[in-house]
Amino acid sequence: MTSEEGQDLRYGRAHSPPARRRRWPTRLAITLLVLAGLFVAADRITVGIAESQIAKRIQQSQNLESKPSVTIANFPFLTQLIGMKLDKVSVDARGVVRNNVRVTDLHVDLNGVAPSDGFKEADVDHLSGTALFSWTDMESAAAAQGLDVTLADGPDNTVQITGSVPGLGKTTVQSKLTLGPDNRLQLTASKIVSSSVGLSGRVPSVFDFPVNVGQLPMQLTLQMANMQTSADGLRVFAEADHVRVTGSGVSSS
Repeated sequence: MTSEEGQDLRYGRAHSPPARRRRWPTRLAITLLVLAGLFVAADRITVGIAESQIAKRIQQSQNLESKPSVTIANFPFLTQLIGMKLDKVSVDARGVVRNNVRVTDLHVDLNGVAPSDGFKEADVDHLSGTALFSWTDMESAAAAQGLDVTLADGPDNTVQITGSVPGLGKTTVQSKLTLGPDNRLQLTASKIVSSSVGLSGRVPSVFDFPVNVGQLPMQLTLQMANMQTSADGLRVFAEADHVRVTGSGVSSS
């Protein structure tokens, strides 16, 4: 040991570690951050492509005028893709027309989606969502049956219908909603709210009319549960089970 080394030890001085040793943790952290960023970017690019493909298939199979909006839930998508099982896919479609009845907004959550053949088809365990019929679109459905009426929400999920009754003038009734087979909504007057001649007694049935929605996209069936009226219109819960979606149509899986 030289005299200089002895002095370094005596006074507690030690040689600093090489610069290369000090820099490697920083370099490793930067490398990991870059790799993480690349993974996230690749994941988001891939999920965007998958969402576009699913939207395209749904539009084709359901004969929709416009491409729906599709969102694949949960991150990362790539791990779901490896297992070929998507936890949840949400679809939003506007202006779906069935039997000349317009569904203003249709929101559907597809749970347990198993895509195959490059996302050209998929088996879905369960579908649930809501169909919104605006009052304007409901009035158009009534007009197609010769009824010139105005609709609005009433108390306890009823519909207020206002129109002119022959011999009685302007009349407003409160109508109940029922649901029949093949997604057939029925409005039936149950109470007179107001009448220009003070109508009393039997409730006129002139404003009773059906809304024959028919087959909804992806075999969704309207449900009486959670049927709600609001200022926006009539919102109805819908669901389906074990559905296969392909580019050419939908069938039970």
